[in-house]
Amino acid sequence: MRVRPLLWGNSDMQVTVIVPCWNESEGLPNLFARLRTVMQSRQGQWKVLAINDGRTDSTGAMLDAKAARTPWLRVIHHDGNLGLGAALRTGFSNTTDDIACTIDSDCTYPPERLPEFVQRIERGADVVTASLWHPGNNQADASPLRIGLSKSASQVYKVMVGAHIHTYTCLFRAYRRSRLSSITFHSTGFSAVTEIMVKALLTGCRVEEVAMPLGAREHGESKMNIRTAIMGHFNLMTSTFRWVVSHRLNA
Repeated sequence: MRVRPLLWGNSDMQVTVIVPCWNESEGLPNLFARLRTVMQSRQGQWKVLAINDGRTDSTGAMLDAKAARTPWLRVIHHDGNLGLGAALRTGFSNTTDDIACTIDSDCTYPPERLPEFVQRIERGADVVTASLWHPGNNQADASPLRIGLSKSASQVYKVMVGAHIHTYTCLFRAYRRSRLSSITFHSTGFSAVTEIMVKALLTGCRVEEVAMPLGAREHGESKMNIRTAIMGHFNLMTSTFRWVVSHRLNA
């Protein structure tokens, strides 16, 4: 699925797009072809930070070669596979720009829609997230097991936190950097995305959802280990219960 980039008025806000990558050599050409259309519309104000989270394929070499001839691309390499949460922490700690975006390297959510998310931050939101389970969306092209995990986990967090947010598990987001810097998260795997959302809501961040379908992965395979993801969410739900109780007692 290709989406025409959204164009908007002038802004002085600087943006870093963080892209965690792990064994994504097959999909990198498509990813950077699509990111290039976004970067060209905001020359000098947008940059991409790719986090190579270990690899057994040519991902690292391909990223380095691309960065050598692409002024808006920077690459940081992990020595081994440390997990999505670790990749996000590396990305966030290596940018001081006004807005930090995080996207999936497989383009299952369209990078061309990033300007819409940034515009919402410029208008006052602290966090803008793609929302697979928003009532305005009715499409998810993924395995039934992955869909079931995401949907059920998001529903549990919605009840626990008490916020009217439908989706807690999407990586495709934009953050106001000044608010993000006050959120500390510890999860190492895919549940890190949810932990950030939970803590953003509990600390009073203004969160906006954008209904967005999940497209099919065109290259490679999903890196999510379902068993590990389930255990990650189980542990996070236990912690979330404690955070919510503490937050309400101190309110």
